[in-house]
Amino acid sequence: MKKIGQSIKAFFLAVGTAALVMAAPLGVLGAEKGPGAAMKPSVNGVSIYVSKKGSTLTLSQYGRVIGKWSAKLGRESAAGDKKQQGDEITPSGKFYVCTKNDKSQYYLALGLSYPGIEDAQRGLEDGLITQEQYQAIVDANEAGVQPPWDTALGGAIEIHGEQGGETAGCIAMTNDVMDVLWQYCNVGVPVTIGP
Repeated sequence: MKKIGQSIKAFFLAVGTAALVMAAPLGVLGAEKGPGAAMKPSVNGVSIYVSKKGSTLTLSQYGRVIGKWSAKLGRESAAGDKKQQGDEITPSGKFYVCTKNDKSQYYLALGLSYPGIEDAQRGLEDGLITQEQYQAIVDANEAGVQPPWDTALGGAIEIHGEQGGETAGCIAMTNDVMDVLWQYCNVGVPVTIGP
């Protein structure tokens, strides 16, 4: 009986894998990609959408929702988009996971690629960052790696655990949700933060 159970399990694993492989040419894998995803593509079709108005985070794989959970955002996020360090606003836009930290003071943390290229352009035009800082942010985003987090634009925006109240700009989740995100999300996974 044990051998039959193992055979059935192997059969369903093979069928599921074949279905995913066959779905790729049909466009199922065409999930939205963050700016750095060209260099570090989403792993297994995984993507994250954060709704600022709904205060939710949705994890999807190949366009299918894996889970949708309540999220705590920056204290001042209702005021619009992040402009600079210390404004306590969660940024809006298309990002990617650029770091994974399993030693975070907030349980687990997925670092996001804020500031992005558009943020750098605005920061340069507003006189918040230098041409050198602008170029470093652009280069990092184009390479799909962590951009500088130490400019006047702010940085170190993370999806992390230890959900309590509102944050200084990060996206806080419960630890059990972070366990799920940790399993699905590798560096390069696209993250869209929108309305």
